[in-house]
Amino acid sequence: MDATKHVAKNLKFILASELILAALKFASRRVFVFTLGKAYLGLNGLFSDILSALSLAELGFGVSITYSLYRPVAQGDTELIKSLVRLYRRVYRAVGAAVLAAGLALAPFLNFFVKEMPGDIPSIPLIYALTVVNTGISYFWSYKSTLLFVYQKKYIDATVRTVVALFATGAQITVLLLTHNYVYYLYIAVVATLVQNMVVSAQADRLYPFLREREARPLPEEVLGDIRRNVGAMILHRIGSVAVFSTDNLLISKFVGIETTGLYSNYMMLRGLLNIAVNALSNAVMPVLGNLTVTSTVQEKRTAFRRLNFCAAWLFGWMSICLLCLYDPFIELWLGAGYLLPSGTVLLIVVNFYITSMRIPVANSKSVMGLFWDERYKSIFEALVNLGVSIVLARRWGIAGVLTGTLISTMSMPFWIEPLGLFRYGLKQAPGEYFSCYFFHLAVAAAAGGLTKLLCGITETNILGFLWKALLCAVVPNMVCLVVYWRMPEMRFLKELFTRMGTDRKKRGPCG
Repeated sequence: MDATKHVAKNLKFILASELILAALKFASRRVFVFTLGKAYLGLNGLFSDILSALSLAELGFGVSITYSLYRPVAQGDTELIKSLVRLYRRVYRAVGAAVLAAGLALAPFLNFFVKEMPGDIPSIPLIYALTVVNTGISYFWSYKSTLLFVYQKKYIDATVRTVVALFATGAQITVLLLTHNYVYYLYIAVVATLVQNMVVSAQADRLYPFLREREARPLPEEVLGDIRRNVGAMILHRIGSVAVFSTDNLLISKFVGIETTGLYSNYMMLRGLLNIAVNALSNAVMPVLGNLTVTSTVQEKRTAFRRLNFCAAWLFGWMSICLLCLYDPFIELWLGAGYLLPSGTVLLIVVNFYITSMRIPVANSKSVMGLFWDERYKSIFEALVNLGVSIVLARRWGIAGVLTGTLISTMSMPFWIEPLGLFRYGLKQAPGEYFSCYFFHLAVAAAAGGLTKLLCGITETNILGFLWKALLCAVVPNMVCLVVYWRMPEMRFLKELFTRMGTDRKKRGPCG
């Protein structure tokens, strides 16, 4: 199966899975809000961020070992794969134990993280402990899922996750409607996590029987040296990533309030669903990029990056416009006008989404090339700027200050440092073309967004009005992009790709 077919198959299964999971999340969140309320919603968001911060225990081993697996998988070196998987298993069992221990140790200090802990929620320590357990146990099997990813069989993991989620979400909704008890809801989540990971592990063992073999040779010193070096750099990346992307709920809870955290978590859930789609694309494309890195010339890598960056700019621009125009109408129809945030805050959420998403092509390319070392200190300075500015501005502007801090920290360092590293050490050329294209794509997205927002403003907020807004968001930005991008080389590549995929589809038949 060639690279295009691998991508298409993974993408088909992963996107179908994520659409089903998105529908389940919307249904579950609606029941959650109307049975438990804003305070529980805020508590859920706060605990999720605390556990995201504890993911620092992973220290970047996952990315480093995944990078180390690309070459032996491409070359069919089973013995080296066994050795890497054994190391991965040992590390992630230790990480899971560390997350469980550190998470439970924080339980007596939960009041520190909130402006005022809700007094009407019983069993908060038990709720927190179950959240910790649900996160911690997932580490014990994650190395099997990573192996499926590198072998371009992510669709297996996606299918298992979807089937388990269907049963688990149905059970959770039933429990909430009958009992209004969040603790029972979390018990079901823990069981679902265990079942999902055990089934994925069994599937990996079935496909790759060598995983069950006890004997594995010691890792070559040069491979261990690369992993140590990459992990040393990724530790700093992880610290920066957690400080920037996993502290917003903590800061909002501390300086604004737990109910505002709940409102913000709804917007983040919708943004998270788009991130899931983006991750699905990344998960389908990255193994192919990893193989390309091993087997291709520098010129071929440059061409692949230009195409990837072009597709990302179009996709993320369109997604950002959809968020800008549909965020508030959707939440008002879904949960009610009482769950809306101020329009300026919504704009900051959208801008942060676009800026952060546009880092993905660069980050993914650097990841598959193993370029972790050159910008290891950048993440620490980014984290310091983010926390410092966010805390200062949160005292003045509340939630808008927290989001402005994230935007300032992103634009001050990673926006320009990350592309410099990729082009200097990976693509071996000056980054001027990248920045020119970046601002060109930004201008196209801003123009398309302004036009779409203007047209959406003439409709009312009801179901028909929302559907009309959604239609405008589907048509107007993409028409603008088609007109502007039509003669670009990357657009010709897209047309050829879709033509080839359509031809392959006809050859296989309607059920192929």
